[in-house]
Amino acid sequence: MYRRKFLIPTIILGLAAAGGGFAFWGTQPVHLDYRVPEAVAVSLDRAAAFVVEPDGLAPKQQDIREIELAFGRGALHYPEAPTEMLILGGRAYLQEPGGAGIRTADVLVNTEHALGLGRDAAASVLHLPDGSPVTLAALLADIGTGLDGPLVVSGVGRFSAVLTEPEARAPAKNRFSAWWTEWFEETPASTGLAFTAFREAGPGAGSWRLRGILTGSVPDTGPVGTPEEVFSRIKAAGLESLTPLSAHSTAVELNLVVYHLAEIVPAADFIEPPLVEIDVVDPSIMLDIRYAGTDNFAGRAVYAAPRAYLVLPEAERLARVNIRLREQGFKLKVFDGYRPFSDHARLWELAPDKSFWADPENGSRHSRGAAVDCTLVTLDGQEVEMPTGFDDFTHRAHRSYQGASEAALRHRAVLEAAMVAEGFVPLEKEWWHFDSPVWWEYPLLDIPLG
Repeated sequence: MYRRKFLIPTIILGLAAAGGGFAFWGTQPVHLDYRVPEAVAVSLDRAAAFVVEPDGLAPKQQDIREIELAFGRGALHYPEAPTEMLILGGRAYLQEPGGAGIRTADVLVNTEHALGLGRDAAASVLHLPDGSPVTLAALLADIGTGLDGPLVVSGVGRFSAVLTEPEARAPAKNRFSAWWTEWFEETPASTGLAFTAFREAGPGAGSWRLRGILTGSVPDTGPVGTPEEVFSRIKAAGLESLTPLSAHSTAVELNLVVYHLAEIVPAADFIEPPLVEIDVVDPSIMLDIRYAGTDNFAGRAVYAAPRAYLVLPEAERLARVNIRLREQGFKLKVFDGYRPFSDHARLWELAPDKSFWADPENGSRHSRGAAVDCTLVTLDGQEVEMPTGFDDFTHRAHRSYQGASEAALRHRAVLEAAMVAEGFVPLEKEWWHFDSPVWWEYPLLDIPLG
């Protein structure tokens, strides 16, 4: 508990005898009161980064699978207010609304602004061995010495103190008390932390911008050799919450990835979700788009055209379902797929029983291109018997309803089994409705049909 009070003579003698130190890309004057990281793998190439900047338009949407590292602000869904965001190895980590925990996404993220690098970006890997605490400010100063231009540093490891900026600006008395306790009273518990730091200009021409994520467990120790291994350690430690980070936070042991940037270019590949027509992905799937005509509960056309879309991964999933059904002598007929947000709001107004409809305030999964309404037909296109027709707002449409004929119950079970086998999630109140298993990863859209 009190081991550090016995280290005072050793520290004094060590400082008096200290010589040069190993720093990034060679030997530099050593900070007598700090340790410096050791190079594990050095790249002499500069990396190209991309930036997403506010442009007055809708938030940008990106397929993030090829992004190695990015940080900024974004949201998983269009109506949500952007929050702190970090992308690591093709997965986005976003702060939950209200600051409680983190959500993740693998496919798309709505981005307000961000700086990022692709999977092929050149990087160096450094390791700060286990030892006395070192401030992030000192580490970043050592890393950045002698390097011009923008730098991005990402790290993970054990910290003896994780401070936010408000805590770092606390009165000197409080900071001295915390320092005294840490060094002379008790051995501090290690805290797991991942962080990113960005320096826009060269040495002495701007400060580092920092953000951190506390980990659920203390990351594994010891050096690693590639950026991918560093990011794997971050994921393995379990990300818990994004936190404002002060450069006065003190690290005990770290693995660091350093990107020396050659340029920062506007992102050119931020895309709308890839909506595709279902019958283009699989022409054997039949369409009967009820809301484009009058054969629906409202008795009027709401859609501008009788077309059915899903986001590409879900359209491909539906095509796999159709293959399964063809082996059993059936195929799919689709009543509805992607539904523009404004059309959903109109259907909500017309609906006689709103308990069967998603409130427009929250949005429909159809409006994400992530839900489909469908039934079975024979291979020659004849509909089979089901417990009810489409859009039956009674208990007979529920999946638990057992009062239908034996044939109708059997057909309902065949459809549900094939959809579930490919990952779709059935809606309890409507035998025809199935959701994507990751519907929340797709943003709400209001792109008109036609």
